[in-house]
Amino acid sequence: MLEALKAPISTLAPTTPQRATPSPTLAPATPQPVAPSPTLAPTTPQPAAPSPALEPAAPEAIAASSAPEPAAPEPGPPSPTPVPDIGELVSLINGYRAENGLQPLVTSLALTQAAQWMSEDMAANGYLSHTDSLGRGNLGRLAAFGYDCTAYNTWCGENLAAGTATARETLDAWRNSAGHNDLLLNADFVALGIGCAYNGGSTYGWYWVIELGGEAR
Repeated sequence: MLEALKAPISTLAPTTPQRATPSPTLAPATPQPVAPSPTLAPTTPQPAAPSPALEPAAPEAIAASSAPEPAAPEPGPPSPTPVPDIGELVSLINGYRAENGLQPLVTSLALTQAAQWMSEDMAANGYLSHTDSLGRGNLGRLAAFGYDCTAYNTWCGENLAAGTATARETLDAWRNSAGHNDLLLNADFVALGIGCAYNGGSTYGWYWVIELGGEAR
């Protein structure tokens, strides 16, 4: 597995009524291409030496097989799409904050909708970045979903993860990265929204997003 699969990204963006100024965003590690196995060049087929000619067998000596052809196996049912446990991740994050003397985060509908849209966008388009397929950063995306960090004059932050299949793996990945861990344990945040999407044909499979805000809206 590439290291980037468990290297989520975070950004913490303080805002003012006039303009939101995000602090430097941690760039995702560029996935290194996996070197393909050496391709073996096919050898030119050599003509086989003809077998010595045999006299044809008499017709009565040839027994035709009457066994029926085996039936093709019936295709099995398609594998079900995995269902992420977003509620578990909310509980794990709030438990982690409680261990560190912080208040739990309340779930925001606007933040949840923004996070879910972003996770689905990354899964559908196979990328891992704070800039979505429409060219928006996290502040512009949150505003489009009704959570305007600039208008609220509040803090907003975003963590991303890809390639982690469970809530526990995702939290562990964020906890083990200083920048992402700082967002989880930031006392200025009071609300969160989490999104998760899966695409088996995408680069990373699983895509997780947490949006954090300083206003409970």
